[in-house]
Amino acid sequence: MTLAAVLQAPRRLELLTRPKPVARGGEAVVRIAATAVCHTDLSIYTGEHPGVRYPVVMGHESTGVIDSLGEGVSGLTSGQHVLINPIIACGQCDQCVRGAGNLCRNAGLFGREVEGSLSQYVKLSSRYLYALPPRLPLDAATLIETLATVRHAQHRVGVSTAESVVVLGQGAAGLLHTRLAVLTGARPVIAVSRTRWKLDMAERMGAHHIIEAPVEKAVEEVRRLTSGKGADVVIDAAGSAETLRTAMDMLRPGGRFSAFAVSHETVRGFSTFPLYFGEISIIGSRALVPQDMAPSIDLVASGKVDVSGFVTATYPLDATAEAFREYEANPGKILRIVIDSRA
Repeated sequence: MTLAAVLQAPRRLELLTRPKPVARGGEAVVRIAATAVCHTDLSIYTGEHPGVRYPVVMGHESTGVIDSLGEGVSGLTSGQHVLINPIIACGQCDQCVRGAGNLCRNAGLFGREVEGSLSQYVKLSSRYLYALPPRLPLDAATLIETLATVRHAQHRVGVSTAESVVVLGQGAAGLLHTRLAVLTGARPVIAVSRTRWKLDMAERMGAHHIIEAPVEKAVEEVRRLTSGKGADVVIDAAGSAETLRTAMDMLRPGGRFSAFAVSHETVRGFSTFPLYFGEISIIGSRALVPQDMAPSIDLVASGKVDVSGFVTATYPLDATAEAFREYEANPGKILRIVIDSRA
């Protein structure tokens, strides 16, 4: 038997006992080690995320150990440490055929449309598993999935060497955006946050400049730091309607805006005139594609992206409800909460 934290309805988590899954052909059973809780999980927990069907087992930023393998699985062995790619795709629709499984029309996200990792064991196709170096702590390695989404977004928006990049918000994803832009060779990389300790971490990530201010009050300083020209790229890792309006004033003519953060907030009072007049590009990104996984693992394993200090608190699986109550009460004080299924 195995335990799973099941969200029966918004804010109602129950720990249930269920049969341990059995791997069939092409599948693997993973003994979950750690699951990082992000804002998507929080919005599912509170009932704000659209289209979620309850009950649901959340969790998609997760690592574990191979417990058993079904017939026909190659490249993986029992006992191996793995990272889970949570983008579950059908492989047959028009989006999958063109290589955009993250936009699959028929499947969804592990931990939302598909039962996720807030459990002791999960079963899934072996193609969603990526081997991890055994020296990497499994709780810290949960951040690699977020890094892969950051990599996907920066590839989409085309961050390049010597370009000026502004990252709005310095939560876990914002800090990883800051670091990846620095590694790409962007200059200057400007980190914006209202929170001093997050900006201290942004400096550790290599930010060339930090601005301690609400997004809407940072425009003048961004202009100054870019010699009055405006930034080449602004990345929204904050996720409010105000960031879109403000970014238009931060960007140079021909600049690009990465709408990375997920927000369900309606943008009121926004005109498309800045898009026309400044020939601004707004570029969305959704999750990740498989090609983002191996490079992201390498970045963390090599130490080029240091994720130490990102895990704010760790809770055992049987305290999942307590973890979510803490996250909802203090989101600004948390980078990542990790649920440890081994405890």
